[in-house]
Amino acid sequence: MYYDFWNLSQAPFSQQQDLALFFESELHEEALARLLFVAEEQKKCSLFSGPSGTGKSLTLKACQQILTRSSCQCEYLDLLGLGEEEFLWQLCAQLRLGPAHETPLPQLWRQLTDCLTGMQLTQGRLLLLLDHVDLSRLEALHAVERLLHTGNQQFPSLSLVLTMDEASSPQAERAAQISDLSIELTALDSEMTENYIQHRLSLSGCADSVFTTDAIKEIHRSTHGFPTRINQICDLALLAGYEQNLNEIDAEVIRRAQREINGAPAHVNRISEAIQGV
Repeated sequence: MYYDFWNLSQAPFSQQQDLALFFESELHEEALARLLFVAEEQKKCSLFSGPSGTGKSLTLKACQQILTRSSCQCEYLDLLGLGEEEFLWQLCAQLRLGPAHETPLPQLWRQLTDCLTGMQLTQGRLLLLLDHVDLSRLEALHAVERLLHTGNQQFPSLSLVLTMDEASSPQAERAAQISDLSIELTALDSEMTENYIQHRLSLSGCADSVFTTDAIKEIHRSTHGFPTRINQICDLALLAGYEQNLNEIDAEVIRRAQREINGAPAHVNRISEAIQGV
């Protein structure tokens, strides 16, 4: 839409979980190191928490990519809205156990138990990265606890990372009780925010400084350093700059973009008109 205008090869602030655009800030580097520590030291269960939009899911996928070069099998599952049966079916499918659509719950448990028992006998290692555990049904967490017990009876072959936003949910409270390591991811500070923006632009083919210093300060103030929000406001600001034929994005453009995100009427700024006209 605005790629040619800003000399971009792709959308720098896409909300897609694209590992090619992963920004390893000091915060993400530390979280990633702790996740790899869980795999290397065969920790049984770890709690990975932080506010929504800080980049936990992408950090999990970065961890999974790194572990493809190791002897530890690593699988990622999103538990958003899942109950016990849905969770176990997806896990069986991920582990290539061939569950049929009509496989009953007891049979799913048998397949998983046999798989985990076999891994213990061969001293295999499996790391499950479970995302949005706090948004699953409580019965799914009970299944997680049973899995943890089943996978570590004879040899510590199974490690779990339970990822969640809310530390006050019933799932989070229960997860804290069974975890032996806590990993936390927080929002970016102002310097990290600037580096994040430049990193994304550079990977998308733009070597120039598109956002002014004041604009970056306004971005950090408006988004509080949450990458998901940074992506949203920067994408809208680039669209506004394209529509208005600007050479750079200043703080006023960012403020208008923020008003648009907050639901201000179209007459307040021209960004809505740009979206409709492109």
